[in-house]
Amino acid sequence: MIGLFPPNEHGRRVGYARVSTDKQTLYQYTDALKAAGCKKNFIFTDAATSAVAKDRPGLQEARAALRPGDVFVVLTIDRAFRSTIEGLLFLDGLHKEGIHFLSIYQEMDTRTPEGRKRFIYDVADAEYERAIISRRTRDKMAAAKKRGQHLGRPYKLKKRRVLKAYELVTQENVALAQVAARYRVSPVTIQRAFERYGLEVA
Repeated sequence: MIGLFPPNEHGRRVGYARVSTDKQTLYQYTDALKAAGCKKNFIFTDAATSAVAKDRPGLQEARAALRPGDVFVVLTIDRAFRSTIEGLLFLDGLHKEGIHFLSIYQEMDTRTPEGRKRFIYDVADAEYERAIISRRTRDKMAAAKKRGQHLGRPYKLKKRRVLKAYELVTQENVALAQVAARYRVSPVTIQRAFERYGLEVA
């Protein structure tokens, strides 16, 4: 991998890494970028950022830092680009400025026709994989919704507690705000829970 661009053959190595959720860490990616010759102050990241997000400040900062003769380093192509066309335009811009591209895991040299061909295939494959995953997710959510399953974050109050809260409000005349305080939620949460189960409060 390092052999594609021997140390000191070109300018600085500017690295970029991205993770999709706040449950993922960047440590393993930044460690790999350092091992590939990127200095700490030239490693840029985007945390909890979707592959298709338009706003990726880390990538923008990395692009702004690049100078002719530098090498732009990523772990894999799918960590950097949202789509095939974005990847191709990005690579074209780098080459026009005399900036080289290096994917650590794919080990491609985009200075060659063969390397550019492989780049095109790989960035297209990454877009295709994201599209397939997105379609599967939509299908799964549609099937779950059809069966009445709750999607998204768990409700703060389970049905048993909602029914008890409803009893307190309607039969024991406890104020909604007091019930909410007892369950440590907002009155709006209590009200929405009632609506969810078709419970009406006069």
